[in-house]
Amino acid sequence: MPAISRWMIRISLLYLLVGMVSGAIMLVNKAYVIHPSVWALLPIHIEVVIFGWVIQLTLGTAYWMLPRFLEQPQRGNPQLAIGMVVALNLGILVIIADILLSVSWGLGLLGRILELSAVVLFVILHWDRIVSYRASTT
Repeated sequence: MPAISRWMIRISLLYLLVGMVSGAIMLVNKAYVIHPSVWALLPIHIEVVIFGWVIQLTLGTAYWMLPRFLEQPQRGNPQLAIGMVVALNLGILVIIADILLSVSWGLGLLGRILELSAVVLFVILHWDRIVSYRASTT
């Protein structure tokens, strides 16, 4: 397993832990009211679980599992892969900061642009790796 995949999977597990803890706090708050502002955790919980855990785990696993090039580097430009990881995680953190700070500086838009750029980098990294070994019929 390449180091990029290991890091993405490890980071996704940390996000899973944060998502589970925030979800548990909200569930306990439903039964025993801790504080009314606990529900402010909901958008953070959603961001962390969907983007931090599910998407990051999926991208990290796909980076490892999808076909490789026959020549080196087998998975494409490693700097693009590092950029993908940094953009995704920076985007998640910027979105969380936007939720916590609740200011309208365009942080939410910046975070989504960073997350989108991570997905674009993922597609760029993998587009040429998806090949068919069958003879062309055209």
